[in-house]
Amino acid sequence: MRANVRAASRTDHAAFVRLFPALEVDDPILDEAQFVETLVPTTLIAEAADGAVLGYAYYQRMKDVTYVRHLVTAPEARRQGVGRRLLGEIVARARAAGCTTWCLNVKPLNLPAIALYESLGMERAFTSKALFMAWSKVEGAGVPGVTSHDIAPEDDARVEPPMKLMAGQLATNRALDGRVLKRLEEDGAVVGASVFHPDFPGAYPFRAARPELALVLLRALRPHARAHHDTVNVVCEGQPDVADALIAAGATVKLDIVHLRGPLPQP
Repeated sequence: MRANVRAASRTDHAAFVRLFPALEVDDPILDEAQFVETLVPTTLIAEAADGAVLGYAYYQRMKDVTYVRHLVTAPEARRQGVGRRLLGEIVARARAAGCTTWCLNVKPLNLPAIALYESLGMERAFTSKALFMAWSKVEGAGVPGVTSHDIAPEDDARVEPPMKLMAGQLATNRALDGRVLKRLEEDGAVVGASVFHPDFPGAYPFRAARPELALVLLRALRPHARAHHDTVNVVCEGQPDVADALIAAGATVKLDIVHLRGPLPQP
């Protein structure tokens, strides 16, 4: 199927609402204003000659890395090259912006998608778990000598490396409306960091230097939660011991994820 790819616009919101559930995640579907503010600037639309939307892709740029966040093909257009066409346009735009690397997340059982990504040079980097936890489980959590602080722009350079965050990841999240950025410190060293989205609610990225700090980091985010939210979603990337600590404290596993990354394909 021949797919033309173009930049998204406000008028694509209805197509986004139709296609987004195929991701099978619990994230709320953005309303039109949120779609325009958050996704439109870096979302691509694949459409047929008659204007029918065949799929969309949303990505973020973080310095020299392009992170593909959503890739959805309409059911009637699957296995017809639409996803590859969207990814090809992302690569072209990423190269033009000076990026050298790209990455994404995928469900481990989505073998056709994994095969596509690997054919484009990506490799499996680590696994992650999306968890669901009651806020009541973090009450009173603390470790002597560990303190929590906001992450200001001038802190990014000393937070991202020890927490194994991508360069620019904190700045990218800070630019999103309503995000709360927190870090943990112990003896002057950064030992935890997270970005919290109160409206979801969700904590991602979420990194702790030791498993016992996971609850402490969630406790630092708790004051920013909405009063009517009793639970929080947490994504633990490449830290199975941290995920296990939260599971032991009462969290449940919602989703297993594989993270793939690699150099941008050559033109």
